[in-house]
Amino acid sequence: MRVGIIIIFSFFMNLNANADKNDQILSQGKTVYNDKCLSCHGSTGKGDGPVGENLSKKLQPLKKSSEKQIIDVLNAGKKDMMPDYRSSLSSEQKQAVAKYIMEALDKK
Repeated sequence: MRVGIIIIFSFFMNLNANADKNDQILSQGKTVYNDKCLSCHGSTGKGDGPVGENLSKKLQPLKKSSEKQIIDVLNAGKKDMMPDYRSSLSSEQKQAVAKYIMEALDKK
């Protein structure tokens, strides 16, 4: 009985730790997004930021991209549209912003 309680307790502690880690990643992603992406892509990721609305080429909604595609664009940029963040963002930051776009912007 005692072993079962310990296993159940450990399971829920692990779930809580994973939830905390996910929240930290999303928070980091939101910070990066707000700093680097918001002005063009807007708060919903649909290209409706103050700069994005005034571009001659309409931005594709970010939700149409996979996490890998988002990271690839962060690394390479888009010619005449978006700078590359290959050296200015860590791989952890790029993964965090991609996760934020896929999970948190989906709710907006």
